[in-house]
Amino acid sequence: MINVSSDELLKILKENRKRHRRVFTEALDGYRKQLQAELERHIADLKAGRAPEVHIRLIRPEDHTRDYDRIIRMVEMHKSPSSVFTLDESHFAQYVEDDWSWRRQFITSANAYAGDTVVDVYGVDAANGG
Repeated sequence: MINVSSDELLKILKENRKRHRRVFTEALDGYRKQLQAELERHIADLKAGRAPEVHIRLIRPEDHTRDYDRIIRMVEMHKSPSSVFTLDESHFAQYVEDDWSWRRQFITSANAYAGDTVVDVYGVDAANGG
């Protein structure tokens, strides 16, 4: 267990949220571009008289901004004379180290569309899902 001030926790949570949002937004943009290119290729085949078998397997990046917003709101609403939160190892990993249960899947899917941003935000090993 660790005690952390609400001000410090809020600062960290807001920064983590900002970083997540940046990666998600850029990944979603990359996803849209790849999807549009795939669809246009299939439309071109149809216009050329071909009948392509269409299977588009692009994974849409997931937005976990609400996870951050929920915790931020909880900290902001916390009424305590001490303004201190006690975090166990699991919550410390999520809130402070930004290591949520969905992190690896998020990084993997985001990396497919915004690899440079993933590396910039989460570090070099993040490109490999870490």
